[in-house]
Amino acid sequence: MNYKIVSLTERYDLFETQDKVCCEVWPEFMLHSPVADAYWMQFIEAFKDYQLLMMERDDILAVINTVPIHFDKSMHELPDEGWDWGVKNSITTFQEGLKPNLLMGVQIVVNKNYQGKGLSALAVKEMANLARKKEFNNLIIAVRPSDKHHYPLIQMENYIKWQNENNLPFDNWLRVHAKAGGEIIKTCSKSMTIPGTISEWKAWTNLDFPGSGSFIIPGALNPVSIDLEKEQGLYIEPNVWIRHKIF
Repeated sequence: MNYKIVSLTERYDLFETQDKVCCEVWPEFMLHSPVADAYWMQFIEAFKDYQLLMMERDDILAVINTVPIHFDKSMHELPDEGWDWGVKNSITTFQEGLKPNLLMGVQIVVNKNYQGKGLSALAVKEMANLARKKEFNNLIIAVRPSDKHHYPLIQMENYIKWQNENNLPFDNWLRVHAKAGGEIIKTCSKSMTIPGTISEWKAWTNLDFPGSGSFIIPGALNPVSIDLEKEQGLYIEPNVWIRHKIF
């Protein structure tokens, strides 16, 4: 497929359009992360050159968001807070004037109208190309396994061990990264935390919660914990730290 890569530095006029592309793909509850609400526009403004769009003529095929971060420990010490930690780290790195030494992938979203055409693998390649261009030795991503929502009761530590007949990861998104040379480092069981009132969770999911307990929600990788007495629902999403060596 012929496409071109542009950054938001070049085409900031496309920001609202790329935002719409992303919102149409994610489950509604995933759009209500407190960390994303607090930091999204900060890192977009600070790192426009790190936000890429795969374009075919005037159509956005895929959105690639990354942030530069500073991390001076080993890869096996990457924190359990995964995505939330990385986004906050990028802003701290920027505000404190630290020299970033890692590129972190925030998300890859393929336009719903172009899914199933192999664009996800091309987007991973472009994310790695950006890391190379910016002279980072490593690209890390708190990956959200694309098929895990079908198995919300399976622990992520066990899920990532599943393989297909070719001894590749069972999960399609993990498999894309493996084929691109990505290495699973560890799970991050508290990668994204999304709290909400019972009313909010009803609105986000179109479900009723007649009692307290753990509920399986469409699109969620783990059950959501509902507490009627506290009038709160809490979703804690596990992800998988993957590292792509660049140099």
